[in-house]
Amino acid sequence: MCEKNSKKTGDKFIVIVFVVVICLAWFWWLLFKNFADTENHENRYMAEFPALSSDTYLSFSDGVNAYIDDRIPFRNELITINDAIDYYIFRRSSSKNVVIGSDNWLFYSEPKDVDPILSYQGKDTYSEEELEGIAQNCIKQRDIMLDQGREFVIFIAVNKEHVYGEHMPLRYGPQAEYFGALQIYEYLKEYTDVRVVFPYEEMLQAKKSTSENIYYKADTHWNYLGGYVAASALLKELGIDMPGLHDEGMTIEKGVPTSGDLAEMLNMDKMLSKVDNEYYVHGYEEHGSKEVQWDYYNTGIYHAENADPRKVYVIRDSFGTHLAPYLGSQFDECILRHRDTYDYNELLSYDPDVVVFELSERFCYILDGFRIATK
Repeated sequence: MCEKNSKKTGDKFIVIVFVVVICLAWFWWLLFKNFADTENHENRYMAEFPALSSDTYLSFSDGVNAYIDDRIPFRNELITINDAIDYYIFRRSSSKNVVIGSDNWLFYSEPKDVDPILSYQGKDTYSEEELEGIAQNCIKQRDIMLDQGREFVIFIAVNKEHVYGEHMPLRYGPQAEYFGALQIYEYLKEYTDVRVVFPYEEMLQAKKSTSENIYYKADTHWNYLGGYVAASALLKELGIDMPGLHDEGMTIEKGVPTSGDLAEMLNMDKMLSKVDNEYYVHGYEEHGSKEVQWDYYNTGIYHAENADPRKVYVIRDSFGTHLAPYLGSQFDECILRHRDTYDYNELLSYDPDVVVFELSERFCYILDGFRIATK
């Protein structure tokens, strides 16, 4: 009997402690909510408080639970603590899209695209029929521009997994020497006259020649140092030679610490805010270039003076952000339009001499169906 009463007392104590903790959490929240992180860091809308009606009464309690879950006191701080424990203690990723490598290197995994991890392993290669389809579509898009008197170049941005593969987890095996983007590049070079740039070798050489990283550790993209190397490869295809990173007069400036999109996916952007530094390249001829307009999801415009007189129009994705200042410095006018909001009529209105179709390696699959003339 005493044992049963003791158990009941213990159960009541646990319930009381639980209620007190919950209540105290709201109490502390009222005092310190102005100092807490209340920003929505997730790529979704937070649940709204549900309306109670005869049609919704069965799901009302679930809606209330979802509302409370999204607004629990110190929610972001609790998530960050949990993710930090996963990261630092168990070396486990809290996001299915982030792979944790060595020395704070993070890598992107997204099966909906050409998964960078599969590409790292060389499991993303194409059949002969698929390559032929890609080649024919690239030729067709080039010919549309050629008929209008415009140059056309395809530029493929290199996944960082190919450049810093030594930091990938051992479970993914050795880095493949042959993979999808390289296969497409070599096929277009050998069997077509489409102008295509894939600065894979240039990125590897730059990595060897400098002690600074050319990609961010905690982000999917190359940094402005890597962007200079990549832009130099594209500019060379367009007939403009840029100085090498270590040529006379060239300097690399170390900027402020920074974090990135992969750290954000882990809710660790604050804790990993110093794993990367921004870098800036100086010493090349900038022709007094100015950023006239920059709208990430729309149009960016650069003007320069006494540079190459050709007008350049770049259809780009996120990797184009770190190409922009270098491309913009070498032409009197350079327009960069995000691919998600690209408008063929805008291209025609600018009447460019050169059209560059830039895409990251993980989107190579769209090369068999992209359209320049979208109307």
